[in-house]
Amino acid sequence: MLLMLLCGPAAAQTASTYTLDKAHSSIRFTISHFYVSTTQGQFNDFDGKLTLSPGQGAVTIHIAPASIQTDSAARDEHLRTSDFFDVAKYPSASFDSSSAIPATGKSGKLTGSFSLHGVTKPVTLDVTLKSPDMNGATLEFAATGNLKRSDFGITSYPGVIGDDVALTIDAQFDRN
Repeated sequence: MLLMLLCGPAAAQTASTYTLDKAHSSIRFTISHFYVSTTQGQFNDFDGKLTLSPGQGAVTIHIAPASIQTDSAARDEHLRTSDFFDVAKYPSASFDSSSAIPATGKSGKLTGSFSLHGVTKPVTLDVTLKSPDMNGATLEFAATGNLKRSDFGITSYPGVIGDDVALTIDAQFDRN
């Protein structure tokens, strides 16, 4: 399994649980605005877990959409409303992996379910190992992928705001 290949032999030999280190991780996105400029943002409140055991592994990441930050307080407040994330009704988003396929020794594809705005859809992320701790104490990887906001029922302002969202997760997991 990709997670086993990415994490190396030390992590693959025994069952291990890792916790996402928020101080060394980020969840960012970009989306087009009027199809001529790009808006970038991030989520500041998230957590996650990586579990490994011989022959298998799983990643779960939880995100609080209310923690969105785009460097514009007015825009952030608008994104929290029912026009977009509707954080009062949908306070969390998540990614739960279901399978992984290696492409090279340090990269591959991680597939799972992404839940946002009350909708769950399959998503495939490109994953690259960034810097494994050879003792298996810390695992770090980058995951990138694209989502369509309309797939999750977020359809406000078509023609003004693009439908394609580029997602980047830089994650450092520390063994418990």
